[in-house]
Amino acid sequence: LNWLKRMISLYVHPVVVNEEHESSSHVKHETDYERNAAAAELRNVYTCFISPKIDYNLTGDEKKDQKLFHRLNDIMTITTRHLDRAQGHLRQFILDDKGIVLIFTFGLRGSTFPNMIAQRAIPLTFTICQSLQDELGIKVAAGATFEKAYCGVVGGINRHEFAVLGPAVNLAARLMSPKHNSGVILVDQNVRLLTSQLFFRPLPAVKAKGYSDPVPIFQPMRISTEQQASKWGHAKKKFVGRSSEIKQIMHVAQEITLNN
Repeated sequence: LNWLKRMISLYVHPVVVNEEHESSSHVKHETDYERNAAAAELRNVYTCFISPKIDYNLTGDEKKDQKLFHRLNDIMTITTRHLDRAQGHLRQFILDDKGIVLIFTFGLRGSTFPNMIAQRAIPLTFTICQSLQDELGIKVAAGATFEKAYCGVVGGINRHEFAVLGPAVNLAARLMSPKHNSGVILVDQNVRLLTSQLFFRPLPAVKAKGYSDPVPIFQPMRISTEQQASKWGHAKKKFVGRSSEIKQIMHVAQEITLNN
């Protein structure tokens, strides 16, 4: 039974797995429904939808279909590899009549960190999109938002799943859709305000479900190595001239060090 639980946990959201481990170590005085209702909460969550642009239709040809299955497996492998490093959560990997969609989050229990938008969420979004392009030659479109959302179990007693629901989640899906996205990363205003290390190109506002006014959207632009080096606090290796001034500064620094 323990082996079966471990195998099933590989396909269940990490938050639910942790709750099961915690509840199994205590005497249960409540039903599963009561426990799931108590665990539901509202949290500020970074939600990212990524849509790989590939032909996902089955042809009936065994070789071609097997090639598609391997391609889907490679997409999953690359995504989970980078998510594990950044300690994010994979919400869903969907393949249906609308296409392929990857959904990952930050902000749930086990994936909340200081400065997580600037230092983890946005860099991870760039990394996954770039890796799919470089390793598999797959172009992607991505939409991301950061706002309060419902986090908890939805469904019936016998069939349910852990979900993240809210207007911001719907907005992230809309920003990923071909109607608004031609193959780039689009984010909402909250993500822009929490990420001062990047430049964001403003785009026309969009109408979205759950919002009374048009929602401002932005495209994050990745900073090149040369641009990063030009920022204050970064050493310039190709600095020339001012040799006498440099000697004076070094002399003063040595005196301070010796005196201390």
